[in-house]
Amino acid sequence: MLVFIVYDEKVDIELGKFPSKVELYTQATGSWRSITTVGHPHHIARFNCLQAFVNGAIHWIAFDRRVVNGLTSLIMLFNMGSQAFSVMMMPAALVSQSPSCLGIMPYGESVAVLYYGQPEEGSCCIWVMKEYGVAESWAKLYNINPPGVLYQMVGFRKNGEVLLSMSDNHRRLRCYDCETKTLTNTGYTSSSDAFAADTFMESLVLVKP
Repeated sequence: MLVFIVYDEKVDIELGKFPSKVELYTQATGSWRSITTVGHPHHIARFNCLQAFVNGAIHWIAFDRRVVNGLTSLIMLFNMGSQAFSVMMMPAALVSQSPSCLGIMPYGESVAVLYYGQPEEGSCCIWVMKEYGVAESWAKLYNINPPGVLYQMVGFRKNGEVLLSMSDNHRRLRCYDCETKTLTNTGYTSSSDAFAADTFMESLVLVKP
């Protein structure tokens, strides 16, 4: 299934209203249908393309603009089974941080939130929800500050290393050992404006053309 969410920037986001349109595409029927009851006045950070599919739900970094003193960052979920939206709280230390400094990705059967606190220094803090769905189980796992310019954290390897997209004169994919704090080149490199990396999971599901 595909989820299509449309916001009217001048109306929905500024006034804290629901999205203008939410549609769901089902591959089995090959058709789109509208979801009339959305049930959330929260907004996906449009400048943050990261998402995490865990436990049958898509997770995005989002924010709530109804808060009197500014933005409140949170995690918005869309459950593919119940086809309903819900929210998950951030670690308390990250709630007041701008969504532009946050990212999300799968971490085993749970999720990890990334905080790029000081982009000019290339640092990234990794928070992990050790017990999925339990806000009190958030724990700060690593503080990554590799030598060089960190562009993006890509994902976790099975051996515990972290894949990083690094930038100098070229964009390079490197492995970072959080225990020894050492970098290893993967051999993948490209010009800075023509490189993207993402995680991939094999599936036996047949995709219709």
